[in-house]
Amino acid sequence: MWFIAPGSALIGGLTLAWVSAHGWTNLYGDGQAHLAIARKLVDVPPGTTWWERYMQLGSPWLPLPHVLAAPLTLSDTLWRTGLAGSLISCLAFVAAATVVFQLAAALTRSLPSALVAWLAFAFNPSLLYIQTTPLTEPLFLATWLGSAWWMHDWTQHGRRDRLALAALCTLGALLTRYEGWILLPAGTLWVLWSSPRRGWARLADVGLWTGIVGAGVGYWLWHNWAIYGRPLEFLEGTYSARGYFARHRDELSYLSFVVGRPLYAGLVLAVTVVICATPATTLLGLLGLAGQAVTAFRARWLDMPTLAVLGWLWLPPLFTGYSLYSGNIQIYPLFLNNRYGLAALPALALGIGLGVAGLQARFPKRLVWAAVGVGLVCVGQSLWWLRDGVYQLAVFQEAYRAQFAPLGRERRALAEFLRSQPALQSLPAQPSGGCVALFAGELSSVIAQGGLSYAHILHEGRAEWHSLETSIPSTVTWLVVGRGDELERKLAQRPAGYEDFTPAWVSEQGTFRVLSRNRPAP
Repeated sequence: MWFIAPGSALIGGLTLAWVSAHGWTNLYGDGQAHLAIARKLVDVPPGTTWWERYMQLGSPWLPLPHVLAAPLTLSDTLWRTGLAGSLISCLAFVAAATVVFQLAAALTRSLPSALVAWLAFAFNPSLLYIQTTPLTEPLFLATWLGSAWWMHDWTQHGRRDRLALAALCTLGALLTRYEGWILLPAGTLWVLWSSPRRGWARLADVGLWTGIVGAGVGYWLWHNWAIYGRPLEFLEGTYSARGYFARHRDELSYLSFVVGRPLYAGLVLAVTVVICATPATTLLGLLGLAGQAVTAFRARWLDMPTLAVLGWLWLPPLFTGYSLYSGNIQIYPLFLNNRYGLAALPALALGIGLGVAGLQARFPKRLVWAAVGVGLVCVGQSLWWLRDGVYQLAVFQEAYRAQFAPLGRERRALAEFLRSQPALQSLPAQPSGGCVALFAGELSSVIAQGGLSYAHILHEGRAEWHSLETSIPSTVTWLVVGRGDELERKLAQRPAGYEDFTPAWVSEQGTFRVLSRNRPAP
């Protein structure tokens, strides 16, 4: 239907405008970090080589969201407000919602059923907020659902250009979030099983698929090896999810109860899915999927194209459950990483569409009433959740509370101090090339809100950073030190030149301190 894409754009755009007007697009620390990586690709000192720019991609986050956002972060306004990432998320939401409708229409051959599936997806309150942020989930949904659509189309028609498009979409998903990596082996089996060709021609289909998608895995292993000397740095390194948990083991120990316990991991994921997808969507989606299974059992016939698409859409949620079980990610319902439950939303939305189609087959004269009734439930629950705005959404509260936690208040105070210092704000205009040394990994929000520029920051992504423990370059005129961070550990070695700095500001709880050089750098 012609209005699906414009309707999705209207829903997503109005939500983005409203959330942006309240200043809530960039509350997530992860979103701020994604924009920091994108900005560091383009905001560099004069003379920086292309390889030094490329190294800013770092690890463990996958590169596609940062590469796409980098041109937009050239605008200070788009970067500092978070809109550089939010605009990409909103466009991805439009694409994902449109594909959900197309998939539902293709699987059910019923426009009312497809429309209800679209309503369940596009009006999901948690997704509506997440698509206003610089997070990676919307882009992953768009690329992953795009791969499902083109794989289904290829299964129906056997055209290799469709298979290539499916592989390219899967490559995009694989380079956006690690949940997409499970699609490589699964897609290989799908192509091997469903290819209409025989012999070497079938192997050519498999080769086309694995060549395109596998290149993404090979590239990321090479990337980590080339920069860090270890192909699995993204999995086991200092800044990986495992590394972060190891560094904060004391305060995060309560999250370890699911590790190695499949029942607990499954329960935590299930609760998170219900929180994100909402109870009504979860119930109706599961009922629709169960009805499809019962129908297939009674008819003793499996609709393989439908089964393949549904299986494809359940793979990332299952991979999320495995990652939770193995300790590679952490979820604490209502408080931490609630958005991970959105991975199950596409399958549940299609389940609702299949359920409406089942009602159509059983009660053909009451199709309109069935579709309207289910659609009203899907839209009504979203309006009820949003009756007071986004405040009661777990995905919003998780990020919002962090702003008022002690660390969030300390960061805001630090940003206000930096913004109030004319000497810091005038660094770009100084002919001496003065700069600030700080550990950017924990201070991305402070850099954006404090009016600083990465081109005038000596951070962990620059080669000079590693020599700070022996001497402080004469161009460094300010030090921004966080308690226990990498810069504080380097300064503990009392590098040459450290005696030239005196404290200029200390936060209320001593989490951050700013030191200024006593005399101008030569």
